[in-house]
Amino acid sequence: MNCIFCDLHNNKIENTILDETNHFFILPTVGSLVEGYILIVCKRHINSMSELTKNEMNEYNFIIERYRNIFKNIYGKNPIVFEHGSPLADNRLKASSIIHAHTHIVNHIYRDEQKIIERLNLKKIKNLKDIKSNKNYIMYINNDNIRYVTYNFEAISQLMRKLIAKDLKLEGKFDWKKEKFMDNIIKTILKIKEYNVKRK
Repeated sequence: MNCIFCDLHNNKIENTILDETNHFFILPTVGSLVEGYILIVCKRHINSMSELTKNEMNEYNFIIERYRNIFKNIYGKNPIVFEHGSPLADNRLKASSIIHAHTHIVNHIYRDEQKIIERLNLKKIKNLKDIKSNKNYIMYINNDNIRYVTYNFEAISQLMRKLIAKDLKLEGKFDWKKEKFMDNIIKTILKIKEYNVKRK
């Protein structure tokens, strides 16, 4: 099996492990559309976070809250959080471009979030554990920590990245395979490392 998250090449700056827990590690993001863009990556090779065990889900929720607070302290606002969950690893249905459970945390506020909610058919949920594990989905947590999920969306790769890029007027640069944004990756690493050192 060839998976970039199962076989991280530590000699690449974008694979710098910023943080690690029992079940997850946190990385900067290749294709960092903004400074302050990281991934929570499950250490187990599963298709989506909806497949997490109870212990893993508790840890996952803790990490999300921790990094919402870290981003608030570093960037002055809470980030958005999203996952393209693909429990049905079928190329015709998936919205994720890498089939290994990972969640995006992004230093961004949509100019018109309601348009995004309507376009994606997002519905509010109370808990991430309520997401169905037998359907492809997009999970979204907004800046105010309101949680949403949709099972009814355009099944195209990097959909959420496309929407963020459009909001940033970077429409032609959404594809992480073509645009790394190395300056943003380096700034993110430095800011988070500096923050963690100060907190010790």
